[in-house]
Amino acid sequence: MAEARYWLDGLDAAWPLLVELAWLSPSRFDQLLSRLGDACVNTLRRAFDASCDGGGDIGDLAWFPAWVLTEKAGLAPLFRQAEPSRRNAPERAAKVMLELLSLERQGRHHELLETRRELQALNRALYAAYMKTR
Repeated sequence: MAEARYWLDGLDAAWPLLVELAWLSPSRFDQLLSRLGDACVNTLRRAFDASCDGGGDIGDLAWFPAWVLTEKAGLAPLFRQAEPSRRNAPERAAKVMLELLSLERQGRHHELLETRRELQALNRALYAAYMKTR
């Protein structure tokens, strides 16, 4: 479905489905990225691979959507369209990232600090990537 959406409507339309696929099946997500060959996504993927501090396996790709938000906050509206799936730690981290971006825009600093702690508890490397951009 994500591949069809990409070829029919472009990357922006496919992002929510790509995000869901990353959470549900990192290995299929990896295969799809190879087939798509999208320059933007490939650039993000290379940067993610270079900075990822995970287990070093394909399962790390589940964290890709949350990490992308540290680099491309402007994708937040598209990522918000992703449907909840397994509610695993990578998915929760992406949702926390979306919340952080929203809190920053609203200037809600007290809640921002609490939410940053939540992200840090989920994944220290992702938290470090987020803080590097702040």
